[in-house]
Amino acid sequence: MRLRHARTDLELHELSHRDGPALLLLHALGGSSAGWSELPASWPGSVFALDFSGHGRSARVHGGVYMPELLVADADAALAAIGPAALAGAGLGAYVALLLAGGRRDQVGGALLLAGRGLNGAPQPDFDRPMLSLFKPDAHPPLPPDCDPLLCALEADVRPADYAVRYAHAARRVLLHEDGSARPPWWEAVRAAPSAEIVGGDAASALMRLA
Repeated sequence: MRLRHARTDLELHELSHRDGPALLLLHALGGSSAGWSELPASWPGSVFALDFSGHGRSARVHGGVYMPELLVADADAALAAIGPAALAGAGLGAYVALLLAGGRRDQVGGALLLAGRGLNGAPQPDFDRPMLSLFKPDAHPPLPPDCDPLLCALEADVRPADYAVRYAHAARRVLLHEDGSARPPWWEAVRAAPSAEIVGGDAASALMRLA
């Protein structure tokens, strides 16, 4: 499915079609809808996967300016196309899922946050760190060739952790999938939100918990 969002064309894929609640999958930085493997098979309803701007089969943004809120708007366009849905996101997609779950409470029943690449964030903005270093493509591991190189700006972000916490408080349900490995500061702060629930096991079992 091809969606027009502002001046960018987005690719939205329907991975399965079943009766039941819909699920929208949001990939990590450098990923695409093709990277979800067998995970969608465990969902009882229809499953959709979005390619964010600059990723996969979606178009690049003119000027190459990428911010988390731009990708939230991408996901919001997908949500408008498919109707109310649960969300599952990895890495950068997890951050986007959290913001969308808080911003569209009436349309998002819950969001599952999974580990992945992108947007580690910081406890507080570090204004002593040269910010231009974050925007250099050679400052981070290379992105896949089908990605816009300027997406590297999303490897980190200056927003403080309480920015994410506000969305967590607005969301109806947020599941944090954890396996004992390190998580970014915004994730650690979200754990204390009333909507937050820690889930373990593999990703498929966490998705069933969301369902």
